Amino acid sequence: MNARTADPHTAERQSPEGTAGRLPGIPIGDGRQVLALLQHVADRADQGQDLDILLSQLSPSTLDALRRLPITDLLRLAQQRPPFCSVVFDEPMLKLAMHRLQIISQQQEQTLWFMRRGAPAAMMLELFGLHDLAYRRLRAVVKLDTRRGRTPKLDTQTYNEVIRQWQRTRGLGNDMAARFRILAERFPEAPIAALWAATRGAGQ
Repeated sequence: MNARTADPHTAERQSPEGTAGRLPGIPIGDGRQVLALLQHVADRADQGQDLDILLSQLSPSTLDALRRLPITDLLRLAQQRPPFCSVVFDEPMLKLAMHRLQIISQQQEQTLWFMRRGAPAAMMLELFGLHDLAYRRLRAVVKLDTRRGRTPKLDTQTYNEVIRQWQRTRGLGNDMAARFRILAERFPEAPIAALWAATRGAGQ
């Protein structure tokens, strides 16, 4: 996303009705948002950062004048109309970021789903790469009690049914979290740690 500024001299001659056609992207009219952008540009210019980018949008004289303005003048400048700042979106990059966020949210939901059902540390490490320290911290966040003692074994009949169901999920390939979730939902009464232990000797 890029914020752009229009030539202030041109802006004075434009009517508000012509703003949408004059500015690229979406005009920004909120003074607080404009002030934040002006401060960002002024700070970057003052520190000599991103000068190539800044100078592609503003002349050297305008940039120099902007960085010298006191905050009171920046406040007044941000309230000027018509708008002289706009936002331009890179839609392909935006969609990529949204997709990435969706994946992260799904992973977090999956992680918490398994944690709340008592998934052991070794299981969380293999499924989600969750190391011991992160595992213990997450347990504390979701306020899970520490379960002590050995993992109970499944009875023979349940064990055989679990293995058959596990083998049926092979079509999901390497998505082990999805496979174990199916297994846990198919056998809700069995501790998830017991399901994990049962599949260890069954291969992939």
